[in-house]
Amino acid sequence: MNLTRRQWIKATTQLTAASLLPWPLWANQPELPMISLQARETTASWLEVPTPIWKYNQPMLRMQQGVTQLIRVTNHLQVPTTVHWHGLRVANAMDGVSGLTQEPIAAGASFDYEIMSPDAGTFWFHSHHNTIEQLARGLYGALVVTGNDEPLFERDWPLLIDDWNLNTNGRIDSEFTNRHNQSHAGQLGTFLTINHQRGPWLGQAKAGDRVRLRLINSATNRILQLRAEFPGALWLAKDGQPLSIPEPMPEMFILGPGERWDIGWLARDSGRLLEVSGGASLVVAEVEVSQGEKAYIPSYPGAMALPGNPMPQLPVGVSQKVPVLLEGGAMGQLQTAQYQGERYSFPELASQGQFWAISGQTGMPKEPLFRARQGESIELQLDNRTAFPHTLHWHGHHVWADGRWQDSLTMPQGQKRSVRLLAGSPGKWLIHCHMIDHQATGMMTWFEVV
Repeated sequence: MNLTRRQWIKATTQLTAASLLPWPLWANQPELPMISLQARETTASWLEVPTPIWKYNQPMLRMQQGVTQLIRVTNHLQVPTTVHWHGLRVANAMDGVSGLTQEPIAAGASFDYEIMSPDAGTFWFHSHHNTIEQLARGLYGALVVTGNDEPLFERDWPLLIDDWNLNTNGRIDSEFTNRHNQSHAGQLGTFLTINHQRGPWLGQAKAGDRVRLRLINSATNRILQLRAEFPGALWLAKDGQPLSIPEPMPEMFILGPGERWDIGWLARDSGRLLEVSGGASLVVAEVEVSQGEKAYIPSYPGAMALPGNPMPQLPVGVSQKVPVLLEGGAMGQLQTAQYQGERYSFPELASQGQFWAISGQTGMPKEPLFRARQGESIELQLDNRTAFPHTLHWHGHHVWADGRWQDSLTMPQGQKRSVRLLAGSPGKWLIHCHMIDHQATGMMTWFEVV
């Protein structure tokens, strides 16, 4: 479904809880029970000795498209926290960014998030306060928003893929601010989990089952390099937004931190997913397929295509062109940058633990990168001038890139490209590298929709 620019502006004016939501999705909503989400300390039984981690009591949430849900977050930790709903086009006050959209939830306190997603798809949620530590300790979960007209999948599995930096005692390494790692590719973990469980993950299907794998990279810094051994598999959606036509899935692909791919696969023989970025192949997931005596295997179903979400129609022209320069890091070209209102040389920035910049600014600037009115079309001219790849994430919005809508986009070293953003709900929205070591040391900024 496409909306004209005029219809889109009218809809967002009427409904500030989420942008771009047509009337049928939010009219006559039934009242739903409150979801209680609790952040607490616990342990994981991965090794011979328990590993202390932080975790939500419900690391998998399901919501209905277009229906407002109250989620009460109670903080049982000894430190403040927040929850960010990664990929959801929510009201700005519900975005969960500590210091920008809300004050952090104090230890022992609660905060009510009123969440409504105009989109069906695969999303996730995680802490957005002291993210460099809280994400690494396990504060994240999968969020599946179901639509009314989605095709049937006999097997539907979200897979949160993470690498943990464990020391020799089986505990999470508490050095979260290693400056060498932060100025390079970030701290990479050594222990693989899927859905907070030790990998590999194992699923079982029957021959002829339609399988939907929802891949979510919840790692703090690692760009996953994945090899899929699911013959005939299709890409169905990227970052929660369905592809207009499912695409044949390549054997090798990358998945940056925060990115998601939905895979559709008709089970015939067993398949598996491998991670190969570390040199040796690690089995991430396996699907065992039982044949049975008379298993019915239908012809490849076009019915796997997902219905589109209510995204706006791209206008022909753009209102603004905004350069977005990714700068800094080891072996980079950054000479100086603004930090907290003052200009510093790169060595001076590094001495303060700041290594990265966006368009000459490191850390959160006082002024936004740009301002836009609701409905304006913005061309973002991305330019990765660093020696490392980066996965950019736009809060509350998706950008049009590679012929699809995406809220997270991995930019290889040296790449230049332009993407389109349509200004949605009013508020202050974050843009940052989702390699959290890079975000924490300067690669973040914000824009404002007025």
